[in-house]
Amino acid sequence: MMRATSDILSDCLIHKILSFLSFKEATKMSILSKTWLRAWSTHPNLEFKVDYLNDNMKKVDSIMERYHDGKIPIERFELSDSSYSQEIFPLFDKWLHIALQNGVKDIIFGVPRYTSYTLPIFTIFAAKSLRELVLNGFNLKRVPLSSDVVNYNSLRKLSLSYISLDDNMLQTLLNKCSLIVSLVLEHCFGLEKIELLNLQRIKSVTIKTFRNQRVKIEAPTLEHLYYFDAGEGYPMLDIINAPNLVSLEYIGDQIPKTFVDANLQWNCHPRKVFLVTTSKMISCFMDRLMNMKSSSHESRPLRCKLQEVTTYKFDWENQNWHPVELESGKLALSRDKFYFLLDW
Repeated sequence: MMRATSDILSDCLIHKILSFLSFKEATKMSILSKTWLRAWSTHPNLEFKVDYLNDNMKKVDSIMERYHDGKIPIERFELSDSSYSQEIFPLFDKWLHIALQNGVKDIIFGVPRYTSYTLPIFTIFAAKSLRELVLNGFNLKRVPLSSDVVNYNSLRKLSLSYISLDDNMLQTLLNKCSLIVSLVLEHCFGLEKIELLNLQRIKSVTIKTFRNQRVKIEAPTLEHLYYFDAGEGYPMLDIINAPNLVSLEYIGDQIPKTFVDANLQWNCHPRKVFLVTTSKMISCFMDRLMNMKSSSHESRPLRCKLQEVTTYKFDWENQNWHPVELESGKLALSRDKFYFLLDW
């Protein structure tokens, strides 16, 4: 049996170990104070969370083996490594295998960019218990594309941040988890385009582009969209169809005339629009809204007519919103945050 005391383990590792040790194990290892014992008896959990692995690999591996041998369920597997050491790669595979075998529901796994570790992404996707997958820093270009046609329908939330992958890999992943309800794509490089076309139950999408990446969305069930535009040229967002969109948050510096004309008039009618951008873009956006409102009273057929617009500006000093008059050209601020409440 592995023995450990607070004299052997660092405070950081003790804190991490507490998040996945069972109450019985923790008391045997004599690393808990009376305060922790009382808290643990009230709120036990079965999570795995560990960081700073270089000096503690053997200890963590021993604990993981105990979870394997005892078939102890793992609710959440959270692993973060800041080294580039290849020595730990076999342990990554081993620990992931144990977590998947033990019915893990949530996986949060981060590594430094440019690491040479090859993540077994399709093995993870195939876990029937998995509900949420959050990845940071991996290079998925090294992973061979899966040739099977199996869809992994258990996953509900997928988050990819600072991931290197190409268009084919992204589409393969999305096609295999088409029943997700939440998707985050944050500064993923290697993509020329991001197309969300076959996500049958998607409710929330967050996209932070990396340079000029074209985004196309056709998602009838989509309700919330957060879009950060890192492009340097023509606006890159194209919403083909999102009739149930409730809120749209846009951060970027591209003039939205084309976007407003092509999307808000025909393809989506969000109740709330948040903008964080330059005064030029705010002014242009308000011009287009006023034009849409006046056009609503004309005979030209529109899928949905804009009736009223209420505008709010965020007060950075007092950290609250306050209403302002919607008058183009009179809100010439260098950069600010506005909230538009649209009545269709």
